Amino acid sequence: MNTVSLHYIACAIQFATAQYTYVALKARAYIFKAEPTISVPYYVTGVLDFIQDGNFLRVNGSVSGLSAGLHGFHVHEKGDIGDACKDAGPHYNPFYMDHGGPIFLPRHTGDFGNIMASNSGIATINEIFAATSLLPPYSIIGRAIVVHAMRDDLGFGNGPTSKTTGESGERVACGIIGVEVTPSRKLP
Repeated sequence: MNTVSLHYIACAIQFATAQYTYVALKARAYIFKAEPTISVPYYVTGVLDFIQDGNFLRVNGSVSGLSAGLHGFHVHEKGDIGDACKDAGPHYNPFYMDHGGPIFLPRHTGDFGNIMASNSGIATINEIFAATSLLPPYSIIGRAIVVHAMRDDLGFGNGPTSKTTGESGERVACGIIGVEVTPSRKLP
């Protein structure tokens, strides 16, 4: 083994064994209206902040332009919001579980349940989720957050897509979860 190889191995060991703590781990998603064509400009309908708080994920913000009532609210697999949010792919589900609600098992990692839009079409979100994280190995950073047209049945329905999507319908708004990190220790 040459000196360069030993140096890379030493750096890898130092990186792998270093203890990193975060003063704050935050992410943000700007939510856009789902548009059927690229030629129609997207416009921002909301902002969501994601804050890692120990083993829990806090989600705060609002989304406007919705119909009054409950709307399915999920993290989707891909961070691609093209084709009216369809390019975001299925719900984020690294453990290949059936669809469920945020406090029920089984559930997808990305199953956040429902948000409630007021008569004025605004949904205010202030929720805490377990089993979903901004941290590796199953981070939601870089993935899409999607608001659906209909209520999520949390996997309790009898419809053909209850166990995969909660029968929550078309995608009406989405955004990409991007991170803001302030490490308390610099990388070697």
